[in-house]
Amino acid sequence: MMWGSNQWGGFGMVLGPIFMILIVVGIVAAIIYLLRLFGATGPATSSHAAHDRALVLLKERYAKGEIDSTEFAERKKLLAD
Repeated sequence: MMWGSNQWGGFGMVLGPIFMILIVVGIVAAIIYLLRLFGATGPATSSHAAHDRALVLLKERYAKGEIDSTEFAERKKLLAD
């Protein structure tokens, strides 16, 4: 066995594992990208879900008595727009 007698000049021992790690990281990144693209992971960030959450919080504040009926109606109208 002779070290450095191939076309890599001895860098195959160093570059080989680095390339293997880069390939694995690339595959994992591609899988994560595809899952997020098709909506399989992550919280719901759509505007519809945000609107529903805001309306629920508004109703909770109204039920607790933190806001009165006129303020509730105004804010509900703003959310509808």
